Amino acid sequence: MGNKNIFSKIKEYISKLLNSKPLIILVLLIIFFTMLYVYIRPVESDTKKSENNPKDIVAYIDGEKITFNEVEKRAEEILYFDKKNIIKNLGTDIYKKELSKYVIYEDILYRKAKEENINVTKEEIRDTYHSLENFITENLNLTGNDLRSKQYKENKKIMRSMRKTIKAYKYLDEETKVDDSEAKKYYNSNKDKYRVGVYRDIFISTVDSSGKKLAKEDIKEAESRAYSIYKKLEDGCNFEELENEYSEDIKGTIPGGIGDLEMDFSDEDVKNKIAKLNVGEYIEKPIKSSYGYHIIKRIGTEVEPFDKVKEEIKSTLSYKKQIKLFEDLIKEYHVEFTDEYK
Repeated sequence: MGNKNIFSKIKEYISKLLNSKPLIILVLLIIFFTMLYVYIRPVESDTKKSENNPKDIVAYIDGEKITFNEVEKRAEEILYFDKKNIIKNLGTDIYKKELSKYVIYEDILYRKAKEENINVTKEEIRDTYHSLENFITENLNLTGNDLRSKQYKENKKIMRSMRKTIKAYKYLDEETKVDDSEAKKYYNSNKDKYRVGVYRDIFISTVDSSGKKLAKEDIKEAESRAYSIYKKLEDGCNFEELENEYSEDIKGTIPGGIGDLEMDFSDEDVKNKIAKLNVGEYIEKPIKSSYGYHIIKRIGTEVEPFDKVKEEIKSTLSYKKQIKLFEDLIKEYHVEFTDEYK
């Protein structure tokens, strides 16, 4: 007898944030991950002179003009990057706009952090530097010596600049953190957002006990069995009885168990079809995931428990606070981007 696969729909959670950092950090990550495909190196000074116009004004902060030449200079204090390859991957317009926003937003965060007397310790700077160094060496397959000799020759200068960056985001984190009570209050007021379907699943596996795919002929046979079972269902057989007789135990080889299987459906149409099933309805035909074939029936609706969605709620609320904070700081420091960089 197969196991009874009762599972709740788990929302695919793609955080807008990374470790509670703001949206603009994602901009830096776009640039950073682009760098992972090329060999990072300092931008040559003659290239910089030829590509940057000192009069290329990006924005004004309290009437002070910031040029793109200054933007790149500030960015290079933290990261040396291969500008030509990044531009090739992102395009000139995106490169200039997103890098400029990152630098300008960090600037106003830092100004506010100074006003609020945010303190940064030597240990925080050192730990951040080493974390960045480890991340780069691991992803670029470089040794620490390679990195220090090629990219981080100006170690002290970089660490000084890191103090500003850490201070800026330390202030941001303190101002936009969300505690459990705040998240619980939001959850209690918005439970309808966390109502999900409860389903049963007749599962025919196409992987072995180690999670490895079966041979092609065995996969074909599994597909045939799934459709044969589905035919019995259409002919009037009871869903639960068919599940008990035919549904296969996956022996715990899939992380999270069968309850998380919806995460494995990459086709949005399939996900929508599952979500739109009414109570008592089953899917119109067997559907395939990376682990096998599924005949799914909706048996009810439930509210996801708070502990399950707590971190998602915290990230969402923190993100909203961050957006509001940036809007306020832009007004406070009279930030005006020029038309080209909006």
